[in-house]
Amino acid sequence: MHAALGVHEYAVELARAALPDGGRILEVGAGCGALTLRLREAGFDVVPTDLDPPHDWIFRLDLNAPEWTDETRGPFDMVVCIETLEHVENPRQVLRSIRSLLGAGDRLLVSTPNVRHPHSRLKALLTGDPFLFGPDLYHRPGHISILPDWMLTEHLRQARFDRIEVRRGGSAEYSGARLLVHRIELSLLSLVGLRARADRGEGICVFATAVAA
Repeated sequence: MHAALGVHEYAVELARAALPDGGRILEVGAGCGALTLRLREAGFDVVPTDLDPPHDWIFRLDLNAPEWTDETRGPFDMVVCIETLEHVENPRQVLRSIRSLLGAGDRLLVSTPNVRHPHSRLKALLTGDPFLFGPDLYHRPGHISILPDWMLTEHLRQARFDRIEVRRGGSAEYSGARLLVHRIELSLLSLVGLRARADRGEGICVFATAVAA
């Protein structure tokens, strides 16, 4: 799994804000473990999991049919789920499973592609598919569930989370001439009223923090 530019840095910042004194974190969808290492450097005790762990220090966990083990059952102060929900078959069920691990007052940090970003909306208008979704991305990297921010928020409420805060961060990984074209595109979209809302970077991903009710 490969996160957009700046996503991991912003995730660490949000985790620090939610748990200023540190704590124990379950990371689901850890991929190669890059975010795990950043969180550990920030002082967190992290248990990383992934569907196909590339390292023996990452535990296997299939979010579509989770089987919790002594290592992954907790207790945890927070679950971190960064750029993962778009890969699962039933995001709402996954959020309910995550909620079952947490006690009242424990935290969740989740992110997913921001399909309401102006760049994504333009791509959907021209091709029918939002940015980071479409036939070429269905199997690899496996983006199968589109979650606009309003739906993510409602899924969290249905899974018994409250104090939900939505933010936007991360940037598209363009460079050279493609980056110049991208910036011109965003400027033109802004002129017609489609402005990117971002708390960090360009806002290409939606982040939500929530508290288990």
